[in-house]
Amino acid sequence: MTGLKNRCPGCKRISCSGCGIFQKLNTNKQVKIQFPENFQIEQDAGMGISFDVGTTTVAGMLWDLKDGSLLGVEAGANPQAAFGADVISRMQAAMEKEDGLKRMQALLVKKLDEMAQGMVEQAYAKERLCGEEISSVQDRPAGSGLCEMQGSKGGHAKKQKIERKKNAGIKKVTVVGNTAMCEILLGIKPAKLARAPFVPDYENTVRMEGKKLGFQFLQDAAFIVLPPIGGYVGADALAVYGCIKQTERNCGIMAVDIGTNGEIILECGEEKYACSAAAGPALEGGAISQGMRAAPGAIDLISLNGNFPMQDIVCRVIGGGPAVGICGSGLIDGVALLLRAHVIDETGYLRSREEARRAGAPEKLCRRIEEKSVSKLPKRRFLLTDEKSPVYLEAEDVRQLQLSVSAIRSGMEILLRKVNRKASRLDRIYLAGAFGCYIGIESGIAIGLFPDVPREKYVQAGNLAGTGAAMALLSKKAMEKMERGSREIIHVELAKESAFRDMFLEHMSLGGL
Repeated sequence: MTGLKNRCPGCKRISCSGCGIFQKLNTNKQVKIQFPENFQIEQDAGMGISFDVGTTTVAGMLWDLKDGSLLGVEAGANPQAAFGADVISRMQAAMEKEDGLKRMQALLVKKLDEMAQGMVEQAYAKERLCGEEISSVQDRPAGSGLCEMQGSKGGHAKKQKIERKKNAGIKKVTVVGNTAMCEILLGIKPAKLARAPFVPDYENTVRMEGKKLGFQFLQDAAFIVLPPIGGYVGADALAVYGCIKQTERNCGIMAVDIGTNGEIILECGEEKYACSAAAGPALEGGAISQGMRAAPGAIDLISLNGNFPMQDIVCRVIGGGPAVGICGSGLIDGVALLLRAHVIDETGYLRSREEARRAGAPEKLCRRIEEKSVSKLPKRRFLLTDEKSPVYLEAEDVRQLQLSVSAIRSGMEILLRKVNRKASRLDRIYLAGAFGCYIGIESGIAIGLFPDVPREKYVQAGNLAGTGAAMALLSKKAMEKMERGSREIIHVELAKESAFRDMFLEHMSLGGL
């Protein structure tokens, strides 16, 4: 077992950074969640599952419906990746390929079935281990048993007894996800979503027996797929909103879930707006010369070490081994650092060694700038690591990041205009999702991704979509609030906003306005 400790669970290679069979992705969807303090569970019999279905990652949690105890957790890759890495490719496959929709639905249903069965087996194993431990150590203090699992409500651990049934006693399942993934799961062809004006092909909560969707292990469970807010602002964003609203009351709040498709929700008093910003893949490591997801080998944090003028760059690598690439949080740190150090200017231009020296950049950073000719064209790049395992930040990488930053920030500013409010007047800005949890706030502000407001207003909240999905499972009242939210929140299509194009160009400047 020791020899496999740092190996990929899929291919078993030590150096793997996320191969095609790497099922346990490095995502904070696997991290324990915590419900809001005032959240009340409505007791029910049996067990339930909450699923968060993303384009890349699928996560599930098994719950005891009686007391809201967490019994099992599973996270893995969305098997629809064979049809394309992004939402647009999946929708095209559903629309154009023969049996494309049916095949993608079947892949996802099979995956969720397998995850459900895995969570139940996980819970059974805990129960068996619990019995063995209690029988052998009768005087063990309460709260120390190996069978105990962390419950989200109040953080107390407790033993769980599970009754075996054909479907393991799973009574109901809630599902959230982006609009396209929910439609594919339901077997709905995304005809309206794929074309302007980009509206969802379903509006309200969908309730259906598992067997009607093709489930086998979960065939008797009642499936509840939460509604989207509008367009590409899906049920996952609604779950984020529902989780935040459990705590917040009539104040200025903004929630930003950053990914390939950034989802932004703003509430100021009775005014509620939401939009989706096509940020592209750069913030998740895509479209970057040596970009990758947050997996072992990825640079996820960059800082300066030493005193001027002898400062040099230091990179943290996930897993502690040699660097093989850079993920989104590392990219933002790197560009912010090079901007402050005058290696990059506000337009995103990567300076030459001599230009950087004249601008006042530390000498060791200037020496890391390389320039060579590719097809008779100059290509400039910056060495982030050492030459034994080189990872470079190229000039084009900075441009890709600028496009993502401008899309997200412009979306935030458009919504703020709707309520005639400056970001400084917001009470809180929630950063949701795996990326929002790990991004450096100071670096995000430095490059203009986030507004420069007091840092205490930022809340890095983690997997709010998963938490909201669980709340909808465990409380009918919480689910009804989310359903009301889907009707009350006004969806804003950024492409139709006259100010969006000018604002997008303005926010291409690093450092924001």
